Amino acid sequence: MSYDTQSQLELSGEFQARNRACATQQASGQFTDHIADAVLRGDPDVILCFVRLAAAGPGIADKVDNGDGTIDQAKCTDADLLSLTQAHWPTVAELYPPAVTGA
Repeated sequence: MSYDTQSQLELSGEFQARNRACATQQASGQFTDHIADAVLRGDPDVILCFVRLAAAGPGIADKVDNGDGTIDQAKCTDADLLSLTQAHWPTVAELYPPAVTGA
């Protein structure tokens, strides 16, 4: 894994959009806390935190690396994103307490 690969993944617009969609779906049903409220309001800091953590997830950068300096974000499956989002939810909640998210 290279940090360049992780950085490319984090900056991928498609990867960001997929993370936002996953977090929104989870905020609409699975989670009902201040982070869910922030995601549903489209709080860019909270959503980008999910993106950063997903890009740094175990094995994810390796999985999307094409080996030639490029990535294919689609190699990170929807199941991967769901698992990463659910696993990172408590971390994001600690990083953005209710006072920060306005809840």
